[in-house]
Amino acid sequence: MRALAMTVVLFLVASCLSAQRGPVATPSIRSVVQGSLIAPDSKPFHLEASITEGRQATPYATIQMDWISPASYRKLIRSADFNSVRVSSNGRIYENDSANYIPLILQTLTTAMLDPTPIVAAVQEGDRVLTKSNGSVDESGLECVDAQRRMCFRDPGGMKETVAASGHAVTFGNYQPFGHKRIARVITNAPRLGEELYTLRITQLKEIDKATQIDVPTDADTGRIEFQDVSESELRSHLVGSPSIVWPQPLDGAEKGPASFFVSIDTTGQVREVQQLYTVNERTNDSAKNQLMRWRFQPFNVDGKQMQTSGILRFTLDTRKFGPQTPLTDADARKLVADPASPKIEGNAPPPGTTYSLWAAVDSDGHVIEIMAGDGPHELFIPCMKAVQSWHFNPLIVDGTAVPFRANLAFHF
Repeated sequence: MRALAMTVVLFLVASCLSAQRGPVATPSIRSVVQGSLIAPDSKPFHLEASITEGRQATPYATIQMDWISPASYRKLIRSADFNSVRVSSNGRIYENDSANYIPLILQTLTTAMLDPTPIVAAVQEGDRVLTKSNGSVDESGLECVDAQRRMCFRDPGGMKETVAASGHAVTFGNYQPFGHKRIARVITNAPRLGEELYTLRITQLKEIDKATQIDVPTDADTGRIEFQDVSESELRSHLVGSPSIVWPQPLDGAEKGPASFFVSIDTTGQVREVQQLYTVNERTNDSAKNQLMRWRFQPFNVDGKQMQTSGILRFTLDTRKFGPQTPLTDADARKLVADPASPKIEGNAPPPGTTYSLWAAVDSDGHVIEIMAGDGPHELFIPCMKAVQSWHFNPLIVDGTAVPFRANLAFHF
């Protein structure tokens, strides 16, 4: 029983760390067992795959592909967010997309399935890489999360390799042969804590005749969406204006330190997705991500072609730089709430005259980011917390700028 408990603990540790970007040493050896299906020496194939969302495996996307050579193929993607048809044949490339932006999860999982090279190339120092080539995992399913191999567990599903490249983190699993290569039949997005799990499963992969005809549609296409990852300096050179992040005031944790986020920008310069990579105080993440989503960039162009662009933005957070240095009183905080809901008490009401207080942190958008217990009967914390979570604060304006604040809230019964 103790061995089982230790296995569970180590599994949870590995799962939490597998895609966490932080102060870790990234191995110089990063190659994976996953082969490239679309390399010039690959066998012609027909492939069908599905992507599901969450632990309940809610259908998200399907992928079908017939591939003869790098110059002759047909790929279809169908999802709730994005549909695409791309055909290459007889020197012509046709593409018809339902939008001007392909979601990161589709881009990353499809790329990893067809050719892991761009994923491995996206790894930066600080990204976690657990592969057979660097000795972190082996064919039996053993995975070690520390260099000394003191924290290891064995996955009953066999070997899994994680390449937690910033913005493009994946885990390869269920390797099976295809021709002279091994191809992962299950690929996940190696989610960080708080991120949704997406799972790609190859449901069919078979060799087809190299004489298979690939016909190019005759209707008008939309043009091909091109991708690029750029440096931070390149990202910032395209910023519209001089935006900054108004860091919230968490109730605990580090007050100053590094923070980094991966941003994905469409062809018009609008931020479409933000992923937290590493922050010294995770309670600042949601507020920072919401603000980054409002940033605008000049469109990125390469040889006259507008590009879907992504990269990393780094900051030094300071959770006491903005807003009042001391918490607001209950009376001052309640002035910012239009209609504060009261706690709903189940069972016996507390004796008349009972008071319960708690602490709350509110960001510059008026969102409650953290609540901590204060003084009073402990059984009142949950109903009081739920009441405050339902509140939306009007921004606290100081010198014309919305700022975050902390508050000590009191409930009288």
